[in-house]
Amino acid sequence: MLRVRLASLRGLPIRRTREQWSTFAVFLSAARSDLNPIFSDNKIKLGIFHINGPGGARTLVPENFKPSWDDSVDAAIAADEAGFEAIVPYSRWTSEATPGHQSGTTFEPFTWAAGIGSRLRHSCVMSTCHVMHVHPIFAAKAVATADHICNGRFALNVVCGWIPSDMKMFGHADIGVAGRYAYADEWTAILKRLWTEDTEFDFEGKYLKVESGYSRPHPIQKPYPALMNAGGSDEGQNFVGKHCDIAFIRTETHEWMKNRAASYRRFVAEAHGRAVQIWIQAYVVQRDSYVEAIRYVDYYAVEQADRAHVDAIMKIRNRPLSPEENATYRRNLGAGPGGLPLLGNAHDIANELIALSRLGIDGVLMTWVDVRESVRRFGREVVPLLEQAGYRKPLRQ
Repeated sequence: MLRVRLASLRGLPIRRTREQWSTFAVFLSAARSDLNPIFSDNKIKLGIFHINGPGGARTLVPENFKPSWDDSVDAAIAADEAGFEAIVPYSRWTSEATPGHQSGTTFEPFTWAAGIGSRLRHSCVMSTCHVMHVHPIFAAKAVATADHICNGRFALNVVCGWIPSDMKMFGHADIGVAGRYAYADEWTAILKRLWTEDTEFDFEGKYLKVESGYSRPHPIQKPYPALMNAGGSDEGQNFVGKHCDIAFIRTETHEWMKNRAASYRRFVAEAHGRAVQIWIQAYVVQRDSYVEAIRYVDYYAVEQADRAHVDAIMKIRNRPLSPEENATYRRNLGAGPGGLPLLGNAHDIANELIALSRLGIDGVLMTWVDVRESVRRFGREVVPLLEQAGYRKPLRQ
């Protein structure tokens, strides 16, 4: 009965008072599908990425997003008011370039996400967590606390770590992809038990040991908040199938993404008997025409690229490339943290998002250069087109 009542509450005006929400949070818990917009039935879900640091673009243009608290709040509220399902901070502990470089200036994602979530009325806030940097006992308590602050609209992006400077600073040895996912499997198993069990338990694995494990309060969402992982390897895909609700896949051609989404879902269903959402990443440049958008990408991502940052990423990834591939790769690194380009006017961008939905993509995490104004324009011009096409439902105010 509680689930039915809370499901109906989600259809009521979103702008409930904090007092009303606090009453629900204290006395009730509910299925996450009743509370968290991540589980909405919109055909294409929307998210904003990288606003706890210097945006996603590796550029020196003055309009590039600056990681201040006030600007973070403003950008998040813009996304919330546009009806975005997700706001996702990334996790970075060192600069990818040199000490003092802007890429090393980021807000800690758990704290940032909880603070942002307290200011929002609709969107889910999904903290990123590198499992080897954060003990699962702390993570369980932090997520549960944030879920109460966010009134059941919190989630976790589980990352197994790849930035060498971060791993070195924390003193972690390189245990390889298989080792990191084995570690993450133990970490997540502990996390889920802390979120769901009412009595103390012991756990001893290859990497982690817990004696008399216990954590309260539990999250509001039942059985627990949504988990996302960008598992691309066989080990990563199996981890997603076993533990996660969202697979964050890389972007290639439309045909590749269609096949990848289908094969991922099929594997998760057959191997683990579960369903999984498929999300991707994109950088957005909205202008009055596609030509204008391309020109702006050339300007900020090539002419005004943060070359020190791009060089550092190239060195970390160390891919053998032809001169033509090298130029394209550098342009893409300047344009955003990765993903598909969404370029052009509102109709161009809406049509591409619709095409992605038809390929089997459930959601897109997006980055912009001038985040705050760009998200507002996206909300005014692109979101209504998606609603008119039947791919999203209007957000009830």
